[in-house]
This record gives sequence, C-alpha cells and structure tokens, in this order.
Amino acid sequence: MAAARRDRMAPWAWTGTSAIYRKPPNGTELWSTAMNRPPRVSLDHILVAVPDLAEGRRRFATEYGLRALEGGRHPGVGTANMIIPLGSEYLELIAVVDAGEAGRAPTGRLISRAISEGRTFATWAVRTDDLEGLRGHLHDLGLALPAPAAGARERPDGVVLRWRTQFLEPPPASGGLPFVIEWSVPSGMHPGASAIAHPSGARRISAVRLGDPSPQQAAARIRALLGDGLPVAVEQAGTGGVLAVELVTPDGPLVIR
Repeated sequence: MAAARRDRMAPWAWTGTSAIYRKPPNGTELWSTAMNRPPRVSLDHILVAVPDLAEGRRRFATEYGLRALEGGRHPGVGTANMIIPLGSEYLELIAVVDAGEAGRAPTGRLISRAISEGRTFATWAVRTDDLEGLRGHLHDLGLALPAPAAGARERPDGVVLRWRTQFLEPPPASGGLPFVIEWSVPSGMHPGASAIAHPSGARRISAVRLGDPSPQQAAARIRALLGDGLPVAVEQAGTGGVLAVELVTPDGPLVIR
C-alpha cells in the first residue's frame, strides 16, 4: 500500500454533469437531459480488501493514523471485518476467513478477487432508506437487477446489525458502480457512528476517486443511476474501480491509495 499523502488529488470528471445515461434492456445506450431523480442516496462505506485483518489494522494505524474496531463474521459469506469509523461513513477492512464459503457468495468472490489482484479497494457502497423506490428507479432506466440480499453480523458486544444489499453489476465485477445498502439497525448503531479518536484526526470521507477508460461517460452513468449528491470523481484509467479515498483531517486531506 502506498504511503499516506496529505495533498489535493488531481482534477477529474465529477459526476455532476448535465448528460443522463440510460441503457435499456436491449443494450442500446441513450442519452437524455431529462432528470429522473432517484430516491436519495449517500456515501456509506469503502471496502478495503486485506489478506489478514490483524495485519490490516496494524498497517492502517502505522501508515494512516487510523484505528480499526473489531467487527464480526459474515455468516454464509466467508468474510469477516474490522471497522474504521468516520462519522456517517466508514472504511471496512474485510478479509476472507473461509475460502469455500467465499467462493459461493458474491461478496466473498469480490473480496477474493481484489486480494488476488493486489488491489487496495474491492468496491464501495452507498446507502438508502428506500431500497424498493431505488429499485423502481433503476428498473425504469433499464437496469436488470438481481433480488436484494439480506445480511447480518453480530458485533463483539452482542448487538446484531442487519441490512439488505443490492448489487448494480454482477460480482465479482470491479467496475466503478457501487452496491447499495439499506440498514436496519438501532439508532446510533451505524458502523461509522462508533466513538473513536484517530491519531490522524480523520473525521469523514471527503472524496472517492474512481478510474474508468471513459471517465465522462462513467461519471454521467453514476449520476443517472444514483443522483448527483455523491462525493465521487472519475479519472482516466485502464480499468474501473476505486483508486483512492480522501479523508478530512485537521492537517489537510489524507489520501489512501
């Protein structure tokens, strides 16, 4: 993993563009300026694929001044996690702990692929309070969606967190589209809300930087599908996916690559 950089990332194509991307079921790509706004979504978390959770925790503490809390096991998925809380968002250190289970689960395959390719980031997630409304919006845009998947994990204190997830592209694709999560947790129990003081002073995610061979088109597609309120930018790159994440600290931006 590259060393932390406290700098401003280079300019990129923001998702705020007037063009709206539409891809009906027949695969024809259409562009329209008509606004078909989805239910509100916001950035939720970034999945950081690590071969070993304990080593990942040490590395993020040493290189970035970020503390990770114990998370839990994902039953049936073959993965387990640790959480780096950042207010309303978080970084999720996630590792494969059962290769057999992981091979049978979409998220498990996604993490396994990221680790095997040596990528820091597996994917990213946005949240909504209206998953069914968002599914209807995406259906209207011609996106063929699988059924949402229910998930849960037990925290070390015994609290069970539950959610539903919606993939927008078939895993283990590593393109720029996030998956969507709808939480069903007690008030104040969102993973990002855990009280913690990071040595770096990091307190929130200010930008997610994506790569794509066609950045303007990718940015427009994200806006069409998910709206224009996400702190996401796209730059020219050979493959899709998360390239870097920028955090707010008292000493300026902290960039994780």
